[in-house]
Amino acid sequence: MIQTQLLSAISAAITADIDQLSDFMVRRLQDDVQAGVGLDPALAQRRSERLAAALLSISRALSGSEEPDENFLAEATLEARETAQAGVDLLELIHTYRVLQSATWDVLLDFTTTLVPDASQQLEIQKWVSQLQHRWHDVVVANVIDAYRSEQHRFFYKSEDHRLRNELRDFIAGRRTARPNAKYAFEGQHLSVVAWGHDPKGTIDRAATLINSDAPLILESTGGAFLGWLAVPEGQDAVAQVSESDLPDGAHLALGSLDKGFSGFRRSHQRAWRAYKVGRLTGARITLYSDVALEAVFATNMQAVRDLVSQQLGPLLSDPRRDILCDTLRAYFSAGCNAVAAATALQVHERTVAYRLRSIEERLGISVAERNVELLVALRLYGLLKSIAGTDIL
Repeated sequence: MIQTQLLSAISAAITADIDQLSDFMVRRLQDDVQAGVGLDPALAQRRSERLAAALLSISRALSGSEEPDENFLAEATLEARETAQAGVDLLELIHTYRVLQSATWDVLLDFTTTLVPDASQQLEIQKWVSQLQHRWHDVVVANVIDAYRSEQHRFFYKSEDHRLRNELRDFIAGRRTARPNAKYAFEGQHLSVVAWGHDPKGTIDRAATLINSDAPLILESTGGAFLGWLAVPEGQDAVAQVSESDLPDGAHLALGSLDKGFSGFRRSHQRAWRAYKVGRLTGARITLYSDVALEAVFATNMQAVRDLVSQQLGPLLSDPRRDILCDTLRAYFSAGCNAVAAATALQVHERTVAYRLRSIEERLGISVAERNVELLVALRLYGLLKSIAGTDIL
């Protein structure tokens, strides 16, 4: 009876502190896992989400629920399949679970030490928790390995375009110098795109039609996304010809840059993927790399984004007028730090802008003019956080 009560108390403590604990585990994973996540940048976000889900799953197991629960197993196997699709080595994926196991044990050890003052009870609880954690880990990893190997076989060895996919991956990564064996004008001008959501292949075909691109190169990617390379006629601003109203309902599209030749093929793809990362986070219907280049640099580490925004804008964001003050700051920077021009853009009196700027400086304890670069970046990233549904900004 006492053991059940203590385990329930530990479970409740984990659930109550889940946000802070998840941040700790994300940092731990980032410190210990240096390898990338293949061609799909959304995998980094899925890994971070997995950490919080794992803690909650173990927390529920401590309170007597099934271990691990079916919802978490479904998420873990989905991540394993997408990791296989992205070409990430299985050993790297398993290593992230070893890091997760170590970090989780640190959390559990801390709570059992804090919440169980009696030394003999503490040791008994720690033994029980350790056994539970190992059982949970063994079941999860076994499911992950099976899902990874099954998807790898299906995606790479039964897919008709697996050869081209491998060639393109090596070509984009610079491991292959010969052009991939595909009917596509690699020497010409390109616009790389990534589509996901409803009918991603049809969305790319639609974009190709809009810019008069013949025979686009289209491949299935990971997580339900499709890659596309559109051959663009010379002298045509292809990016400007695709708008949100052109997309089917439920479709999303990220666009890279307009580039030429073999190096341009790689560069446009890399930029489209960065735009895709931001678009996947925000849910925007259409995302242009030129609009989100800054956000894309930070988007692989959302904890770093929150840290930077908090450090630069924290006191401002606790003010009830934060939206007005942030809008004023944006307008001021857009006007080249000219308060009169900012007042015109905001359609207020220049004294109002001056008053707001003083309020901002008082709250932040800095000179706005001297910290304009840092504040401008923080404002852009604050906008990114606000656009992500359900995100805890700070």
